[in-house]
Amino acid sequence: MSKFMNTSKSVLAWLWKHTAAGVAVVLIIVALVVGYRIGSPEPEPKTIGADHDHAEDAGEPQMYTCSMHPSVRLPDPDAKCPICFMDLIPVTDDGGEGNELRVTMSESAAAMSQIEIAPVGRFFPTAEVRLFGKVTYDETSVARLTAYFPGRIERLFVNYLGVPVAMGDHMAEVYSPDLLAAFEEFRQARAASENSTSTSELVRTATLDTLVASREKLRLFGITPEQITAVEDGTFDSDRLTIYAPIGGVVTHLAVREGDYVQTGAPLATIADLSRLWLDMQAYESQLPLLRWGQRVTFTVEAHPGETFEGRVSFIEPMVNERTRTAAVRVAVENSEQRLKPGMFASAVVRTRVADDGAVINNELAGRWVSPMHPTVVKDGPGECDICGMAMVRAESLGVVGDPAGADEPLVIPRSAVLFTGTRSVVYVQVPDADSPTYEGRNVMLGPRAGDFYIVRDGLARGDSVVVNGAFRIDSAMQIAAKPSMMTPGGGGGGNPHAGHGGKAIDSMPNMPARVTVPDSFVFALKPVYSAYLDAQESLAADDLGGFVQAAADLKTALGFVEEAGLVGEPLAEWRRAAARLRVEDAITSIDTARARFERMSAGVIALQRRFGHRGSEEWNLAHCPMAFDNKGADWLQRGTQINNPYFGDQMLRCGDIGESFAPLDAAVVGSQHEGHGND
Repeated sequence: MSKFMNTSKSVLAWLWKHTAAGVAVVLIIVALVVGYRIGSPEPEPKTIGADHDHAEDAGEPQMYTCSMHPSVRLPDPDAKCPICFMDLIPVTDDGGEGNELRVTMSESAAAMSQIEIAPVGRFFPTAEVRLFGKVTYDETSVARLTAYFPGRIERLFVNYLGVPVAMGDHMAEVYSPDLLAAFEEFRQARAASENSTSTSELVRTATLDTLVASREKLRLFGITPEQITAVEDGTFDSDRLTIYAPIGGVVTHLAVREGDYVQTGAPLATIADLSRLWLDMQAYESQLPLLRWGQRVTFTVEAHPGETFEGRVSFIEPMVNERTRTAAVRVAVENSEQRLKPGMFASAVVRTRVADDGAVINNELAGRWVSPMHPTVVKDGPGECDICGMAMVRAESLGVVGDPAGADEPLVIPRSAVLFTGTRSVVYVQVPDADSPTYEGRNVMLGPRAGDFYIVRDGLARGDSVVVNGAFRIDSAMQIAAKPSMMTPGGGGGGNPHAGHGGKAIDSMPNMPARVTVPDSFVFALKPVYSAYLDAQESLAADDLGGFVQAAADLKTALGFVEEAGLVGEPLAEWRRAAARLRVEDAITSIDTARARFERMSAGVIALQRRFGHRGSEEWNLAHCPMAFDNKGADWLQRGTQINNPYFGDQMLRCGDIGESFAPLDAAVVGSQHEGHGND
């Protein structure tokens, strides 16, 4: 046993001796390496290419923006938009760094945006002037029968309205003592003239003058030459006189009945010739430059659907009504078949070509002769008017002919290519020979509108290709790139003193959109929009899907009653964007779908509140739930300060915080400019 113990001690002594030496050697080597590392200089960094990492380090940091407020430019990818609290997206290189007025899109982005282009044309565009009016009588073809002498209506042949009569038809029989006395006076004067034996020239002249005066008196009484002859030769022996129709037409007014006694000048009846009519219309002052005397007009009436009638402008009122801002326009219409009736409503269109300076090009009457009083009478040569007998004149002398040979064809673009801001007109032009779809924004000066086209005075040239569909999407891309656009002519926004994460100032934070001057009627029209939205919010908070569907339907109806009149530029665009978010077009069949849709509705209504405010007596509150949509977070507008979470309902009804409050607008400051809440 002792021998075994001695052997074990010897082995352990040997192992300790050699192991300690090995550990010592290892420790010495480690110490040398560490010392070398500490004492040696740092190696030069590796470079991959001449401008790889250094260029990135020296360049601008990656910036992030808000898809709703593209002028927001923040370097923190985890930050929220200070305006709408949405997640930020990275600002990508648009490929147009060399020109701040250009933006480059990928082929797929251009295809998804459904961008369409059209070349700038040069031609005479046709303008359409749409007018509305009523068919009425041609006052030059109306005859009124009046009593030339006192008498009694013994017999009335025309005894109801609408009786058609021809010229010379009998109308009535009249008994008049004054007329019988005039007949007898005429007979005596004729007898005296025939039986005169006086040799005195003075007596013979006086007798003859008396006869002439008696005959003229009968003529002025309205007696026809045949009746005067009958009285003169004695064949007229009645005590009644027949009155005949002076023109053909229909009886439109009857003022007497049989047995009535009338005095001199009293009306008897009115006859209108319906073979010629007038179309009386009202034209706004903006339409007057496109209207000319003698222009051809086409119109339709409800009585003959699908059928078109024609006439010519015969009168344009030289003054504008100060109350309605319109001027009367009269169209002379031939109605030989009498298919048109006075009183019919008509919808008319005047088509005319427009020159570069806005002058009307109308050569329909070139080289022809026109009646100055009746423009429907047009002849190929000189002559007399068939209606009034006036001498025909050349159409050129009346200023109704515009010769296209003496006018310049204007530059023309489709009206869908123009984005209006109220003070500017913006057009996006496709940049030729670019590797990817590239578009450049241009301010243009427009002339008059002609139908679906605008005349361009300045800013474009023939050969340019303008965007006619998808221009708003291009403008949005310009905004995201913080370049000048329709909405932001100055490009990206400036900084403000708001603090970001870690207490650092937020750079390039835009000022809160100020409320701008809008019609008070527009702000009032938003009340049912807000009301329907708040009903939808309360329905979701109560887990009431049916209530949300009904509120969404009410909201869609309310949006349809909001008038855009008076909105221009950015306020108009803001309203349309918000309305698009608020409108629910698809069927909602689950509450989860409703809540996802409600987030988009909330973005729209919050934008409306910030931009235009609301009227009423309630103060509304902006709430935020950080846990909605898998901790993405979502906002909503609600009544009261107690949280009613529409995204979780009864599960987490009180989850969220009130961010800011919106007081109702005071009546005295409606439409005035206020800075948005919470960003002052």
